[in-house]
Amino acid sequence: MSAVTAHKDPKLPPPVDLPEDESWVGALSLFDAHAAETLVAAVRTLYPHDGLPERIYRRTVFHFDAMAAKAPAAAQSFAEFVDLVDGALPLPFRELSESYRVQVLKGVEGTSAFRLVQRSAVRFLYDDIEVWQAFGYEGASVHLGGYVNRGFNDLDWLPDPPSGV
Repeated sequence: MSAVTAHKDPKLPPPVDLPEDESWVGALSLFDAHAAETLVAAVRTLYPHDGLPERIYRRTVFHFDAMAAKAPAAAQSFAEFVDLVDGALPLPFRELSESYRVQVLKGVEGTSAFRLVQRSAVRFLYDDIEVWQAFGYEGASVHLGGYVNRGFNDLDWLPDPPSGV
């Protein structure tokens, strides 16, 4: 498969550029390092993609932080989630193996705090242009003239349509 260049509507803001090391938590306005790293571990456990770098999961949590900073109820739910997953076993959630993390998440999946994390992760993780590129999705095309002018039939993995169609 050839490399795909994804395009996001230019009216939308570009992805947040976070530091690659632990100092990324300095860009957060509400979460401390423990909460942020716990949420990163939770999002990676919920949506594990081996080919996605840590920075994408961190950007997702950056969006959680912005959401929590604007809505006290969301901030309370994120804090409740961190408390729930950290209190489930003797070790902090982020230090658990993946199988134990899955077990803990299954144990809290009926809570509203879990639903907030899960649904927000879907929203922010899969709206990241770097995820689009990794998955082969080209993104928006209106500002580029639409799909018809960009080779809508360039899907080389599909068979040719029958003649006369």
